[in-house]
Amino acid sequence: MEKFRTTVKRRIAISSGMALVTMVLGAYSIYSIIISDVSTATHSDGFVAGFQFGLIVSIFGFSVFDIIKLSLAINDETKLKVLYNKEHDERLKAIRNKAGAPMIVVTSVLMVLAAIVAGYFNIVVFYTLVIAVAGQLSVSAMVKLYCLKTM
Repeated sequence: MEKFRTTVKRRIAISSGMALVTMVLGAYSIYSIIISDVSTATHSDGFVAGFQFGLIVSIFGFSVFDIIKLSLAINDETKLKVLYNKEHDERLKAIRNKAGAPMIVVTSVLMVLAAIVAGYFNIVVFYTLVIAVAGQLSVSAMVKLYCLKTM
């Protein structure tokens, strides 16, 4: 259990780093929204800026939630055991693998990051990537729900 406790501490450190990075990006995003010239901005510019800021805020929220959840688990032995058992459940691992969870998460994150970068250069590519990510995650969720019901 000490090895898992070390893993949980590492996850807390990673989530803390993500929270710090998103705080910096959020401050920069607010600064860039405040100093932007509203007279020349288009509707798409506002949508991209809002999407980016919303993504930053949601990543910050998930990071803080993860830090709190893991900190509570590290201080309580029974919660730590429950977390360990949940992560090592063979049925849920099989369902995640059938739904393509490990690769879907990686490709979705990369596509969202590409959409954010593309938003600065080409709005059509931005919209296309966002719609592709939504479709990919929707299909993956349906497959996961199907596997949960049949397995």
